[in-house]
Amino acid sequence: MITTTMQKSLNKIADRKFLQRALFLLLFALTASTQSWAKLTATADRTVLDSNETLQLLVRFDGQALTSQPDFDVLERDFRILSNNRQQQYSISNGRTESFTDWKLTLAPKRIGRLLVPSIKYKNDISDAIEISVRKASPSNVTGQPVYTETLIDKPAVYVQEQLLLTHRLYTSIQLTDFSMEELKVPGAIIQKVAQNQFRKRVGNKDYIVVEIKYALFPQTSGKLDIPPVAISAYQVDNNQRSFFRSRGNQVIRNTDAKTIDVMAKPAHIDADQWMPSSQLTISQKWSNNLEQLQVGEPVTRTITISARGLTGAQILPLTLDASSDFKVYPDQAQINESVEASGVTGVRQESLALVPNRSGEIILPEISLRWWDTVNQRMQTATLDAMRLEVGAAPSNAATESVPYLEPIGMADNQQSIAGISEDPDLQESDGSISTLMKVSLGANALLLTLLAALLLKRQQRPSTRDHSINNLVNSPRLKLKQLIKAIEIDAKDEDLAAVREGILDWGRSAFPDHKIKTLQEIAELCADPQLKQQFDLLDHSLYNSNSSADQAPTVDIKLLIALLKGLDIPSAEAKTSANGLKPLYPTNNIG
Repeated sequence: MITTTMQKSLNKIADRKFLQRALFLLLFALTASTQSWAKLTATADRTVLDSNETLQLLVRFDGQALTSQPDFDVLERDFRILSNNRQQQYSISNGRTESFTDWKLTLAPKRIGRLLVPSIKYKNDISDAIEISVRKASPSNVTGQPVYTETLIDKPAVYVQEQLLLTHRLYTSIQLTDFSMEELKVPGAIIQKVAQNQFRKRVGNKDYIVVEIKYALFPQTSGKLDIPPVAISAYQVDNNQRSFFRSRGNQVIRNTDAKTIDVMAKPAHIDADQWMPSSQLTISQKWSNNLEQLQVGEPVTRTITISARGLTGAQILPLTLDASSDFKVYPDQAQINESVEASGVTGVRQESLALVPNRSGEIILPEISLRWWDTVNQRMQTATLDAMRLEVGAAPSNAATESVPYLEPIGMADNQQSIAGISEDPDLQESDGSISTLMKVSLGANALLLTLLAALLLKRQQRPSTRDHSINNLVNSPRLKLKQLIKAIEIDAKDEDLAAVREGILDWGRSAFPDHKIKTLQEIAELCADPQLKQQFDLLDHSLYNSNSSADQAPTVDIKLLIALLKGLDIPSAEAKTSANGLKPLYPTNNIG
């Protein structure tokens, strides 16, 4: 009995060691697979600084660096490394793995001029180099004060709607806590906060902590733009208090400097629909389908993206497309976004439109041009998408037409000659009268065949071409819009944008059930009477709005199944409703707005 018990214990220990080894190998495989596609990047919080300021450099490795780190000695040619902090993160959420290692370095420049943060190597990856401009620090008239402010603007004059960068700084050589700033309000300008950071700076013989807040301002009218002062407050830390918890000491309040900016009107020779003051504007496009497989009546989605530095997304003007008889255009609502960083705002406008070719053969998409004002070179520029030549194939033939092949007319003289030839062949002659019977059968079959052929030709002449009818139905059918909306959902699903997928499904439901004011996914599920679809809708909402639940335990939405269920639904109501009078146009337009 003792031997059996000891054997069971040994078996349990062996199983436990085997499980530990398996888990270790699994973790090692995950780490190895992560590093196989790893990427090393380096970003600086600023590219222009004074010689007595510090620079924050973030080096990110898209993988787990457990014991080693990049070679940072290359930085010491132009910078002193004041600090180096490592931070790691590894998480799995909704089936997606996020794994990276960050090194945050504080650098001090060794000289004035153009310095280079060189490319940093780690394992098989190399980061991009970053150019840093270091200016000579100007003497300050407030040298020696423990707390003071500084207000900077990037240019003394701007055009109307051009971006102006405003920077407020608070310098402190004493320990402060609970910083707060009054809300910045500038009448006649749109304001957007773009950055806030903290660094060290040496002024005279004293070291300061600098709290910096940067804004992008967009003046809306010409003339003088007055930027009022704002108050910055904080509390001094009482280092003399003996309690374990330090309390706030005296409140410190400082006001920023007021500034006045000259705002110039746009040049008189520039039209209002061409006024977009930007430091850089680009235009690009992508297509939903392979352009080598275009067919008449089949929609293809074209997405055009306009990106402009120094503009908000709302400032980017809509495109204007020339009309064409070769295709119809069905625009979707434009998507407007913007990103902010220390250099300012970058606006993005995306315009998606479905193109439906009207004919086969070669069609030409005209050039798209966009005029904008270059704030760097102070002149008008043009961004263009070149004209495109597309080859469009014929629409698939109607199934009913394909089932009856085209028959060549049969001449009676040829038939009679063939029959005579049969009767004159001695090998086929029989004394029992079978020749007469064969002739009767053949003549009857030919007569029936000719009758069918004549009826078919008459019917084809009396009704429009089935192919043309099929194309017209496809172009003018509400199912075209439903198909287009589902394609848009599939594109958002590939980008893993669940919020856009949900909004696309709501748009699909409003088009499928125009008599119902659709507001929720559950209303669509009830109208479709599909319990499986309702389940996927619940999981989609759960994935979007229940972020506190455990990602390992909560079920996730099956996007592929959800799209398949939508495609499989039969929505006859919209088709039947418009069959009598025809479908209202899906808003084809030449002005994409």
